[in-house]
Amino acid sequence: MEIRDRFSGPIEGALAAGGDPATSPLYVFGPFLALIVPAGVAHVTFGPSIWLVVLTVATVAMMYRQVMQWVVDGTGGTGLSEEEFGPTAAKVNASITLVEYSLTFLVSMSALVTFLADRWVGMRMAVAGIDVSVLVAVGLTIATGALVTAGPRTAAVTFGPATAAVIGLLWLMMGAAVWQHGLVLPGWDFAAFDREHLQYTLGGYARILALMTGIEVFANLVAAFDGPPRQRSRFAFRSLVLVMGSTAAAMIVLGPAILALSDPMDPDVSVFTQTMDALLPAPVAWLGTWIGVAVLLSACATAIQGIAHLSHGLSHRHYLPTTFGRPNHHGISTSTVWSAVIVLSAGFVLFGTDERTYLALYAAGVFVLLSMTGWAATKRLVGSDERAGAAERAIQLIAVVAAASLTSVATMIVFAERFAEGAWLYLVLVPILFVAMTGCRASRGTPTSSEETAGRCLACQCRGLASSTCACTIG
Repeated sequence: MEIRDRFSGPIEGALAAGGDPATSPLYVFGPFLALIVPAGVAHVTFGPSIWLVVLTVATVAMMYRQVMQWVVDGTGGTGLSEEEFGPTAAKVNASITLVEYSLTFLVSMSALVTFLADRWVGMRMAVAGIDVSVLVAVGLTIATGALVTAGPRTAAVTFGPATAAVIGLLWLMMGAAVWQHGLVLPGWDFAAFDREHLQYTLGGYARILALMTGIEVFANLVAAFDGPPRQRSRFAFRSLVLVMGSTAAAMIVLGPAILALSDPMDPDVSVFTQTMDALLPAPVAWLGTWIGVAVLLSACATAIQGIAHLSHGLSHRHYLPTTFGRPNHHGISTSTVWSAVIVLSAGFVLFGTDERTYLALYAAGVFVLLSMTGWAATKRLVGSDERAGAAERAIQLIAVVAAASLTSVATMIVFAERFAEGAWLYLVLVPILFVAMTGCRASRGTPTSSEETAGRCLACQCRGLASSTCACTIG
C-alpha cells in the first residue's frame, strides 16, 4: 500500500482526523447538566468539573507530544504500548479499540438523531411500535456502511468539509456568546470538593470526559505528513492543538453560556440546540444543525473505517480469521463493514438512540487506552539512554508521570461513577475478545515478518483517517 496525498501542514491533519473530538461539545453538555442542575449544585460544581477536564486535555496533549517524538511510524500510543509491554498489551489495546470504534459510531449516530429530533418532532413518534428515531438510525447506519465500502476517498469527499464547518460553528457561537454576554468563564469553588458536592463534581467530570475521545488518533498522524521525522512530529502535534484547543475553548467560553441559556430538563430539545437558537439568528442556527449532522455522520463513517482497518490489520497478524483480511478493490473489507452494520443496527434496536446510554462505556475505554499509553511512555523515559540535560529529562518525566497518573485516576473515576450504567461491560467484552484473538493466533500460527508489519500498519496507521491517506508504506 503506497502513501498517497501526504499532509503538507497541520491544518490538513486536523481536518482529516479531528472529526471525533470536534463533535464532542455537541453532546457532552446534556448528560453533564442533567446531573448537576436538578440537584441544585451547578453554581458550585460546574466550574471545577470543566477546569478539571481542561487540565486533563492539556496534560494528555503534552504526553502525546512526547509519544509523537518517539514513534514516527504512525503506530502512536498503540505501538508504544506494544513495544514496552509486549503482545499482551497489543491484544488488550485491540480489544478495547474495537469496542471504542463501535461506541464512537453509536454515540455519534445517537447524537445525530437527537439533533434531527430537535428540529422535527416526528422523530419522537413511533411506527408499528418502533421509534422513528431508531428507524432513522438504522437506515443511516446502512447508508454509512454502503458509503464506506465505496472507499475512503468517497467518504473524504462526502464528509471532508464537515470538521472545518463544526470547528467554525463552535468559534462562531463562542464569538456570539462573548458579544452578547461578555466573556464569562467557569468559576472555581473549593466547596465543590467537600463531602456534599464531591460526588457531583466527579460525576460531572466523568460525564464530560467523553470530549477526549479521538485525541489518540493524532499520534497516528505523524507518518502521514511530508518532511523529516521531527517536522512530521511537530505538524501532528499542531493538528492536535488546533482541534483540542478549539474543543477546550468551547468548554471554557461556550460552557457557561450553555448553562445560562438552556434548560437540561426540556425533553424535546438538546441543550446545545437551545443555546445555538439563543445565540444565533434562525437561518444560521438551522445551518448549525445540518453542520452537526454532517460532522456526526463523518465521525460515524470514520468509526466504521476504523473497524475495517483494525480488523484487516489484526487478520494480517493472525489475531482474527482471514475473512476479515479480504479487502475489496477500494481496500475495505466488505464482510467486516456489513458485520459491523448488523451489530450496530442491533444495538439501536435493543438499546435505543439516547447517547447517554453509550457515553459511560465510551469514556471508560478511552481512558484505559490513555492510561496504557501514559505508563508505556513513563517506562520508555525511565529506561531511555537518550542524551538530554538533567533538567530536560526531569521535566519530561514529570509531565509524562502526571499524564499517566491523571488518566489512571480519571479511569477509576469513570468506572466508579458509571460502572452500573454500562462500564462493567468492559470486564466482559475485553476478556472475550482477548481470548478469541489468542485462540485464533494459536490456530493460524505465527505470522511472517511481512504480515506482522503490514498488520501493524493497517491496524494503527490508517485508523481514524476519513481520507485516502494511509500513513505507511508496505512493500
